Amino acid sequence: MIDALYIAASGLQGEQTQIDTISNNMANMQTPGFKRSRVSFQNIAAITPQEVAAGQQALSAGEGTETLPVHADFTDGTLKQTSNPLDLAVQGKGFFEVTTEAGDRLYTRDGQFHVDAQGYLVTAGGNRLSSDLQIPPDAKDVKIDTNGRVMATLGTDTEPTELGQIELAVFPSDSGLQPVGNNAFMPTADSGEPSIGRPNQSGFGTVHQGMVEQANVDMVHEMTSLVLAQRAYQLNARVLQAADQILDTINNLRR
Repeated sequence: MIDALYIAASGLQGEQTQIDTISNNMANMQTPGFKRSRVSFQNIAAITPQEVAAGQQALSAGEGTETLPVHADFTDGTLKQTSNPLDLAVQGKGFFEVTTEAGDRLYTRDGQFHVDAQGYLVTAGGNRLSSDLQIPPDAKDVKIDTNGRVMATLGTDTEPTELGQIELAVFPSDSGLQPVGNNAFMPTADSGEPSIGRPNQSGFGTVHQGMVEQANVDMVHEMTSLVLAQRAYQLNARVLQAADQILDTINNLRR
């Protein structure tokens, strides 16, 4: 019965992680560029591979469950039209590379850009687009095509001038990226190093002006998962209660 207590406790901890993750997903339904997280579980075996190779047999079915690292789901979100010509959305693979004040390189799908005092494109959190795209104060009718090329009419000119090029970053494994807040991610050993390229090339998505990518959170899916997690939590709590009652019975046995 002692084993049952620990097994049920591992189930409670796992389902608590699941509920916390679902809660975070639902809280960020209106966050542009947000990617929902998912929880993966694995069973804890009662016997090691070395013991199996030695011909030993497991004395129980298992020792419970444990959660694996939580990863983001990088499927595309729906594109939403806005009234801001500097809002950009990526459709397909790719991230905007931005630079923090400390010089760190971060990667985001949140394309809510605006112009800072020096004319550079920055995110809502103040991180500058790494391509150092600068828009002059007299620029009018800024156009950004799906290939990331930025054009604008300057001063009294009648013809548009090319101001720069927006590039995207792709990773060997998006799921290995680590979220660091402000809708941004950092690369890890699991994600691999980024490859930088122009949008609409092979392996890179396209850029859409005047749009933002909405969170890829599906309310129906999250609510269904929440109900299942709640029921699983209740069942593990019931197992814990049953094991405690059996132990109480054992402790009160009389000869």
